[in-house]
Amino acid sequence: MKTTHDVYAETNPAYCASVLIEFTKAYSSARPEGPETPIAYLALPVALSGELAGAFDGTNKNTGLLEWLDRSPQVQIGLAERINASMDIVTEAIRFGCFARVLVMEEGARLRLGDKKIKPSVIRALGGEPAQAIKHAGRLGYWFASAGSTRTVFDMMGLTA
Repeated sequence: MKTTHDVYAETNPAYCASVLIEFTKAYSSARPEGPETPIAYLALPVALSGELAGAFDGTNKNTGLLEWLDRSPQVQIGLAERINASMDIVTEAIRFGCFARVLVMEEGARLRLGDKKIKPSVIRALGGEPAQAIKHAGRLGYWFASAGSTRTVFDMMGLTA
């Protein structure tokens, strides 16, 4: 049986907004003010990356960003290029999320969950890589929130904010 890779589905604004919702939910559980928008441009491409999926093996929300990066230095290889290549995808996901009112951009360009919700059954119906990306986004949300400021996260990831 031949499996195809559907890049369009993985870059669909509705799906990517769902990934950002999980990231925002996890981040906000640790820091109620919610993540600053620039950090979403880091989280989404890392969470969606099939190449980096193995880096999440053996981790949980308590692993922490620094320990994860120490265990998986390959995450930082080509990270700036990965982020630059996904800028439009992340922007469309944020726009879609805001228009659909599942995300809200507040003062200070912080994201928070909107008043509309995605039915849990829709997320549960996802399988394989799409479901894993949502799970990975949640972990990144906890880790980024625990790491401190957006600048600290960018510094830890080897990037400049």
